[in-house]
Amino acid sequence: MQLYVGLPAAADDPPSQLKGFAKVMLQPGQRRTVTLPLPDDALRAFDESSGGWRLFEGEYAVMIGASSRDIRERASFTIGSSGTPQP
Repeated sequence: MQLYVGLPAAADDPPSQLKGFAKVMLQPGQRRTVTLPLPDDALRAFDESSGGWRLFEGEYAVMIGASSRDIRERASFTIGSSGTPQP
């Protein structure tokens, strides 16, 4: 399982970036809950104007899949001017 994040357009980064993964072995029909951490530094992008890493305001996409070409779940959240995520 792989975790991808798409940053807001203002970050001027690729549309999705691998931010976590886990190897999960399942038998046919078997289910398992897997948790992948997503620390806030994984949401930061380099800002050339300030010369540092920062959180950009806007909508972030979260994608889970077997690969970047096999995305099975999607969600999004928004970070506002306060820097706090909002569903």
